[in-house]
Amino acid sequence: MNNHNKEKRNPQLQIALDVESIDDALSISKLVAPFVNIIEAGTPLIKSEGVKAIQELKEAHPDKLVCADLKTADAGYLEVKMAAKASADIITILADAYDNTIMGALQASHEFHVEIMADLIMSRKPAKRLAEIVSLNYKDTKLHYALVHSGLDIQASRRAPLSELESILQVQNHPGLAIAGGIREEDISKLSDYPLDIIIVGGGITRMKNPGEAAERIRNTIQKSYYQKL
Repeated sequence: MNNHNKEKRNPQLQIALDVESIDDALSISKLVAPFVNIIEAGTPLIKSEGVKAIQELKEAHPDKLVCADLKTADAGYLEVKMAAKASADIITILADAYDNTIMGALQASHEFHVEIMADLIMSRKPAKRLAEIVSLNYKDTKLHYALVHSGLDIQASRRAPLSELESILQVQNHPGLAIAGGIREEDISKLSDYPLDIIIVGGGITRMKNPGEAAERIRNTIQKSYYQKL
């Protein structure tokens, strides 16, 4: 565990907007914005609407961080540059991308002052892969976050990302930690045992009858759960 995580115990809440239209994204983001720290332009949204979706979310919520969930697998420099120019604050790349791709992303991160989150969603051995890439850097710019992630298509099997999180914590000098994958309000108390920087919730908020109320409940649960552990 690194010092960064020891100092920062109350994680940020990120809403994943995995919708197809910018109109839907904006309507949901308006409801949840008071209760979240980071608004994510989900991969389906960016594929449907283009990087302008990132820009529109940032313009609607200039006080929030915006994450562009590109899951970049190639063209690391170019894709991070594109998202940065569209006002993204955090950009995801696949942890299993080539090292050269990650280096390109880090170069763009350095030049455009954005943060990089390495998504371990496809990794067969997440801890091994993270250990391989934590030392990559461009002019002292390294990965800012590692995301332990159960993807949409396997969430039905309730394959929890918690077991992977345990192994990630053993990686020396790991970056900030984020978690995603079917997380619901009732999962938060389990997560509070871990030094997470970001908790990402999608359907647990967006598919609820009242997304704003769901976001508020999850935000309150995070604060209560982590406060009790301090």
